[in-house]
Amino acid sequence: MKVREILACAAELCGRKDLADFLAGRSGENAAAAERECETLLRCYNMTENEVALDYLPLRREEELHSEGAVPYAAFSAPPVEIFSVRGEGGEKLPFRADEEGLRVRAGRVRVCYSSRPKVKGIGEEAELSRRGDGRLLALGTACEFALLSGMTEEAALLDKKFRDALACACRERGGRLKMRRWA
Repeated sequence: MKVREILACAAELCGRKDLADFLAGRSGENAAAAERECETLLRCYNMTENEVALDYLPLRREEELHSEGAVPYAAFSAPPVEIFSVRGEGGEKLPFRADEEGLRVRAGRVRVCYSSRPKVKGIGEEAELSRRGDGRLLALGTACEFALLSGMTEEAALLDKKFRDALACACRERGGRLKMRRWA
């Protein structure tokens, strides 16, 4: 799903039909103000995608790399946040150690399963969280952040509840990490 579509959905969830129309290209009124609000909406989207990927539904990647006793982080296609497993050519699990310079593992071809941070997106790019229901989840989180930044506290509270409920469903469905709410 395109980021632009998620932003238009988030704008509608906030009750901002004018902004949703601007994102869909159906309105050119007050373009400068709408452009500024779209930039804010995009920042909210990037914050939401980052939060979801780092705290709840990790972006899993798997790569085959060559090790000479170590694999530098620069060799990965995306900087790893967490290493889940390292396997040898035959599929056997290998012991490894992650340190500040890279991944320490025996020499040879290795298959590394890890999570990464999502890239900062522009309006025309594709969302990295792209499974069924992720567009709505990201739109709810983006709308919540945007409503909060815009001073719409009541709407933000309602959107936050919907976002947390959708996040809980996604975590249950995909085995994500759901942090329980605690009162101090």
